[in-house]
Amino acid sequence: MKHIRVGIVGFGTVGRATADIIAHHSALIEKRSGVKLTVTAVCRRQAINPADAPPGARITTGWKELLTSDDVDVIVETMGGVDHSLQLLRGALEHGKPVVTANKKLLAEHGDELFALAVARNLPIGFEASVAGGIPILRVIQESTAGDRLRALHGILNGTSNYILTQMESRGIDFDQALSEAQKAGYAEADPTFDIDGQDARDKLCILARMAFGGHLDVARIPTYGIRDVRAVDIRSAQRLDRTIRLVASAEQTGSGLDVSVRPWLVSRRSMLAKVEDVNNAVFLVGDRLGTQMFYGRGAGGDATGAAVVSDLVEIARDLAAGRLSAKNVVGFLDSRALEIAPEPKPAGWYLRLTVHDQRGIIARVADTLAREGMNIDSVQQEPHSPKERLSLFFTVEPVSEPKVRSAIEKINAFEFMVEPVLLLRIE
Repeated sequence: MKHIRVGIVGFGTVGRATADIIAHHSALIEKRSGVKLTVTAVCRRQAINPADAPPGARITTGWKELLTSDDVDVIVETMGGVDHSLQLLRGALEHGKPVVTANKKLLAEHGDELFALAVARNLPIGFEASVAGGIPILRVIQESTAGDRLRALHGILNGTSNYILTQMESRGIDFDQALSEAQKAGYAEADPTFDIDGQDARDKLCILARMAFGGHLDVARIPTYGIRDVRAVDIRSAQRLDRTIRLVASAEQTGSGLDVSVRPWLVSRRSMLAKVEDVNNAVFLVGDRLGTQMFYGRGAGGDATGAAVVSDLVEIARDLAAGRLSAKNVVGFLDSRALEIAPEPKPAGWYLRLTVHDQRGIIARVADTLAREGMNIDSVQQEPHSPKERLSLFFTVEPVSEPKVRSAIEKINAFEFMVEPVLLLRIE
C-alpha cells in the first residue's frame, strides 16, 4: 500500500492547515517518505464550502461513516473537545484504523484508556501535535532521551498567553487590549478561558510530565494559575526589577515527589525564557547526562500544528506501506505507577502586588504580616502617580514555601484597605 487515504474530522484552523499541507506538499512528502497522502474525506458539523475542501475529497457532517469507509485508511481528529473526540478515537481503533490527534485535553483526561485500546488493537495513535505546535518534543522525550533519566522540565507551552504578555511588555498596553488583538489575529478563541487561565498549558504539561517521568498523573491535581489578573502595572514593576513575566509550566522530581505547576513567573530579562516571545513556545529538559536542552518554535497557529499532524501521518503511512503497523509503547500512559506529588513545593521567591485604598501604616502592617509567617522582604515598590483610591504596592520576598506565602496573603486580603485580592507571582 503506497497510497494512504486520510479522513479529517474537524475542519477548522488545524484541519484546514493539515489538508493544505498535504495538498501543496504532496510531491515532497512522496519523495521523502515513499508514500502518497491524499485527503479523501472531510467532516464538520457545519457546512463546508466545496471550494474550501481538498480536491476530490467528499464532504460529510457525520464522522461515524468514516469508521467503515473503504476510502479512509487513517483518521485525523482536529475537532477538539472531549466527548465526541473520545467516541471518534474509540470507534476508529475498534474498527482497525490508526488515528492522529492534536487534542491535548482528550489525552490528558483519557490517555490511559485510549493508549490501552491502541495496544489491544495493535494500532498507533499519532499525537505529536497535541503539545507545543510544531516542536517535536514528544518524539524527543520518547526516543532521543530514552537513554537518560530526566529530572525536570519546564517551559512556555501556550502561545496565546505568551503573545498577550509580550505585547503588554513591548508596547505598554494593558491585558484587555492585548487579548482583543490576540483574538483578532486568530491566536485566541472568542472564549479565551482555556488559554489565559492556564488550562491549555496544564493539559500539555500533564502529557509531558507523564512521558518524561514514566507514571500516571491526574491532570486535576496540577496547581494551575493563569494570566487573567496580570496588569500593565505588573509589567512595569517587573521591568524595574530587570525582569519580565511569562506563563511557565514546570515539573521537577524532588526527594518528596513531583513539584509541578502552571503559573506566571517573573523571569530575568537575560534568561532564555524571557527571549521566548509572541506565539512561540519553548521546552527545557534537564537530564542526568544530557544536562539542559532547549527546544523552541511556534506553538500556536494552524500551520505549525498542521505540520506536526502531517509528520505523524507520514510515520503511520510508512508503516502501513511496509506492512508493519503496530502500537507504540507510550511511557507514562501504560504504567500503573502513580507519580507522587510533592506535599510541599520547593521554596521560591515571590512577587506580591497589592491594590489598596491609601492610608497610613499599610506597608508596616503588611511587613508585620509577612514577618509573622517567617518571610523576609527583599524589595518594596510603589507605582508612581497611582490614584490614592487605587494605589499599587509591590513586595518581593526571599525564597519561602508556597503554603506560607498563601497563608500571609489570606490575612492581607482581609485588611480593610485592600481593593482587590493580592496578585501572587513566582520569581524564577
